[in-house]
Amino acid sequence: MAMHVRRGVRLVFSRGPVCIRKAAFPIAGAASLLMAACGANMSDLSTSSIASYQPASFFSPNGYAVSANADGSLHVTASGPPGTPASRLEKIAMARAAEYGEEQHAKTFRATAPQTSITCGKTKIANKDGQINVKPLDYRTVAIDVSYGTDAQDPTSRPIHGTAEALKAELASETVPPDAQMAAVQEVSQHCGR
Repeated sequence: MAMHVRRGVRLVFSRGPVCIRKAAFPIAGAASLLMAACGANMSDLSTSSIASYQPASFFSPNGYAVSANADGSLHVTASGPPGTPASRLEKIAMARAAEYGEEQHAKTFRATAPQTSITCGKTKIANKDGQINVKPLDYRTVAIDVSYGTDAQDPTSRPIHGTAEALKAELASETVPPDAQMAAVQEVSQHCGR
């Protein structure tokens, strides 16, 4: 494999198609072109049957994300493909909340009741020749707001120590039965009118 670097773009030559990698593309269309050149597409990256414990990315909303609220609490979301039950997404969000608390050296955390939503993807996109049909990227999201503390005696708080590891181990060993996946898919499909 030979590699050439020119103006911040790295070309990797292999037996397959040429794959161009660059740190940041300013235009989303260029990112789609990049993925097409590398032999991937958006549905390949985001339509696995159930969500796993991983961060969400620009290319796929599936996974967890963390942002700060104005009041100092944390907003944690976990998103997954239609076959992912909300209960699994809640575990992913709670695991990330506990892991974040460990990183901040907190002793306890308190989470609000989970809020579940469904996002329906586009079925058509515009290009220079008009509109083309695309497979929609539908997904379910569970969101919680989390506050951290140091009072281990607070009965409304959960301990940080060990919680993330326990939840991540549970997620890794958990299997979602096909009938539960199908029920979750049907719920999302019905919500999105598919």
